[in-house]
Formats: sequence, C-alpha cells, structure tokens
Amino acid sequence: MTTIEDFFTASIDPVDELREDLIAMVRAKAASAPRSLQVRLGPSEIGDPCYRKIAYRLLQAERCNPEYDPLPSIIGTATHKWLEAAAEHANAILGRERWLVENEVEVAPGLTGHADLYDCDNECVIDWKVPGTSRFTKYRKEMNVVYRRQAHFYGLGFERAGRPVKQVAIALLPRGGTLRNMHLWREDYSREYALEGLAHYNRIIGLLDDMQVEASPERYQWIPATPSSDCVFCANFAPNPTSPLQCKGA
Repeated sequence: MTTIEDFFTASIDPVDELREDLIAMVRAKAASAPRSLQVRLGPSEIGDPCYRKIAYRLLQAERCNPEYDPLPSIIGTATHKWLEAAAEHANAILGRERWLVENEVEVAPGLTGHADLYDCDNECVIDWKVPGTSRFTKYRKEMNVVYRRQAHFYGLGFERAGRPVKQVAIALLPRGGTLRNMHLWREDYSREYALEGLAHYNRIIGLLDDMQVEASPERYQWIPATPSSDCVFCANFAPNPTSPLQCKGA
C-alpha cells in the first residue's frame, strides 16, 4: 500500500530537495483525488474504442505502466471548478437558471456520470475539455471519439431525466492558449449513437463473461485491441509485454 512517505522518498534529487518535495506534495494530493481512486467506469471511459483497455479496467487489472504526470489532470479539475462557479455567477446575473451545472445523470441502470453543463435556452449538453496544444489542434480537426460518445451519453442521461436535448457540445479550452482560442464542437444529439455506445460496452462485458477472463488472465490477449497514439497513457501499456496484464499497444 502506498503511503505519503513513499511520495517523498522516491526519486529524490540531491541537487534540489525542495523542488522534489514540492513535486511529491502535488503527486500525493493528486493520488488521493476521487478520480484517482475511482474503480467503477463512467460515461467518460466506456466509449473508448479499445475493447482490451476497457476489459482491463472492468476487471481492475493491476497496472504496469507508471502513473502519468498528474499536472494536466490537476489543471483540468481546477478549471472545471472555476467554470462551475462561472456558470452559477451567470445564473445569478440573469436572475434565472439558464445553466444547469454538474448534474448527475443516469445513462443506463447502474451507469451514472456528472455532466458539466446543460444550456436550458438551447437544450444543449456541454462538456468542458482542457487539452494540451497538440491535442487541441488535433481535436479541432476531428473530435475524439471518446469525448464524442461521452457527450451523447450525457444527452441520453438528460433525456432519461425528462430534459429535451437538441444538441451536444464539447468546449475545448487550450491549456496553453487564451480564452479567445476556445473551440466549440457541437452536433445534433443522437439517441441511436448513444445506444450504440452502450451496446459496445455491453459486448465487452459479454466477452469477459463468455471467456471467463478473470479466471484465465491469459485470455486478455484474445480480446481485440485498438492501438492508437494514446496507448502510452494506458495503465496496462508495456512496449515489451511479459504478462497477459500488459499490452504493447501501437
């Protein structure tokens, strides 16, 4: 079990111990965050096209790839909290609730998530993303399929709750840019697309059950993988796999 002392004793640079202590402080807090401790999958994960990655997560396979640097996630979390306050401030100025903030929605029985924003005026579900420069440029040209499916899942959740949904949107805020550079991707809400994503997730659950992967881990390799440039961020990525709990990815 990882203790807070582990963060402060690992990889100490004798040249500047204070710098290392500050990094350790940040890492320790990041590791204790609810998102880091989350086990159950949510709408932000189940839309991943890689069957094997979702299978690893569903069965809580032990990670082999070290945790990625937490700073992007810290910035994203802090930005979301600020934007939540901004929406509430806007509602106060308007004197009415145009923006519904951080609503828990049930996409399917047992599958819930927290939607960032719902615009009552435009009947639009909006999710904030704060990508780095390269991903911001990439997603402006073509929206990430996981983000797109997540937006439609939230649309389905609002629809199930009795809210009309005309559109879904992803508001991209550049981590290294300015507010004027924000890019808003949006499209008409599709219940069919959301249900297709749920079917994708249920197929994986069925595969795991049929193949009894939990009892026979070597069968992870039978589950289709969808290699991409994001493989290096996967908890089970290993360039040279030595066990079924490792995947070489792209």
